[in-house]
Amino acid sequence: MPISKRSWRQSALLLLMLWLSLCSPAQAYVDPNAGGMLFQLLAPVMAAIVGGWLFLRRWITDLVRRTWRRLTGRDAE
Repeated sequence: MPISKRSWRQSALLLLMLWLSLCSPAQAYVDPNAGGMLFQLLAPVMAAIVGGWLFLRRWITDLVRRTWRRLTGRDAE
């Protein structure tokens, strides 16, 4: 009997949740100096990624709108 995609996804999700609940806790420690250095490295990178995404989102949206208007024959409003 074939298994439907929905029941397969539900089974996979259940197995993943069970596997994650059985993982042992990590015994990790981040030195405050190492954490500060990591933050100083990652903060500008994340700011650049978010800024670029916000900038390109507007440009791509405008490009899609112009193209759609050309394809459908509507005047620029």
